[in-house]
Amino acid sequence: MTEPFFYIIVNPVAGSGNGAKTWQQIQPIFEQRHLDYQVKVSQYAGHTIELAKQIGNFATHDQAVLIVVGGDGTLNQALTGLRATKTPLMPLAYVPTGSGNDFARGTGINQDPLKALEQILSATQPVSIDVGQYSETTHHHAGYFVNNIGIGFDAAVVASTNHSKAKQWLNRVHLGNLAYGFNVLKVLFKRKPFALAVNVDGQQIMIPDAFLVTTTNHPYFGGGVKILPAASPTDGKLDLIVVEHTNLITFVFLAIQLLRGQHTKYAKVHHFQSKHIQLMTNSLEYGQMDGEEMGTRAFALDFKVSQHPFWYIPENK
Repeated sequence: MTEPFFYIIVNPVAGSGNGAKTWQQIQPIFEQRHLDYQVKVSQYAGHTIELAKQIGNFATHDQAVLIVVGGDGTLNQALTGLRATKTPLMPLAYVPTGSGNDFARGTGINQDPLKALEQILSATQPVSIDVGQYSETTHHHAGYFVNNIGIGFDAAVVASTNHSKAKQWLNRVHLGNLAYGFNVLKVLFKRKPFALAVNVDGQQIMIPDAFLVTTTNHPYFGGGVKILPAASPTDGKLDLIVVEHTNLITFVFLAIQLLRGQHTKYAKVHHFQSKHIQLMTNSLEYGQMDGEEMGTRAFALDFKVSQHPFWYIPENK
C-alpha cells in the first residue's frame, strides 16, 4: 500500500514549549523512514486555522494526512480550518503536546509522542471519530469542537487557569493538568448559579440553579477529569452534563463520587445524550471550547454531531 503524504502543523508554544521539543524529537523519524512530508509552523493565535485552510485547498496528493503537533486547541483549529476547504474530510492525526490532552485520553491516543507517532505511522486506514458541531445564534457564529464546550463553573476555571502563572510553571515540569485543580477552589466560592434552558430532541427542561454545564464528545475534561464515563467518541451522539449549585459539603461529596465514576446517579447531576442539543442562558456566563476561552456572555447554543476521519490505530482500553 502507498504511504500517505504527511502535512504537518507544529504549534511550538503548546504546553509551554512542549510542541517545539516534541517536533525535534519526532522529526528525525520522518527522515530515517524516508517519509514524504511537509511541515508548517503555527506562529500566532489562529494561525493554525489559516495553515489548515492552505493545506486543504492546495493539497496535490491523493492520499494526504494532516498531522497536528500541539494541544487540543491546536487540533480544534486544524479541524476548523480543514472543514472549510475543498478537502474537508482529509484525515487528521494527532501528536498531543498540550497541558490537558483530553482528546488523546478520550480516543485512545498515547500521550508519549513517540508512541502516538507510531500509532499514526502504523495505520493503513482512517478511523471515524465524532466531533461536535455548534452554532451560536446570538453571535451568528458556528464551528467545531473535539472535546467539549462548557458554560459556567468549568469555563470560569479555564479562564482563571489560562491566566495563571502557576500553569506556565507546572507545564515546564510536565504537571500542567494540576493547574486546573489549583483553580477549582479559587473559582468555587465566586461563581453563582444561573438559569439554564435545555432542549433535547424537542423536549425542553428548565434548570434554575445550573452551576456546571458541559457538552462533551468523550469522557474527559479539565486535563483528565472523567466527567462523563458513559460518553463515547464513536457512538454518533453528544453528552451533556449539568450540575446544579449546591452547598460546599454536597459539592465535595459529588467530587468524591466523580472520582469513583458514580456522580451521575445523584439528583443534583443531570445527564443528557442526543444527536441534537440546545442550550440557552439569559445571564452573562463564562464559556470555554476545547480549553480556550469563549468570553463572557449570554449563550444560545445549538449542538449537533458530525464525524471526521482520524489516521491512527487506537489503543485498546
